[in-house]
Amino acid sequence: MVALSYILAGLILYGGLGWLGDHYLHTEWLLPVGLILGLATSTYLIIKRYGRLE
Repeated sequence: MVALSYILAGLILYGGLGWLGDHYLHTEWLLPVGLILGLATSTYLIIKRYGRLE
């Protein structure tokens, strides 16, 4: 459950920042970048906390 919450939190946080950036800067590419960055960051934190996935 903790790993799932890391993934959801990363997607919501960075996806939200990307959405806000898209809204205020009138772009269309910050939301996907934010979602990918959030997923990558949360995956990194999971691997760092629980060790290497083998």
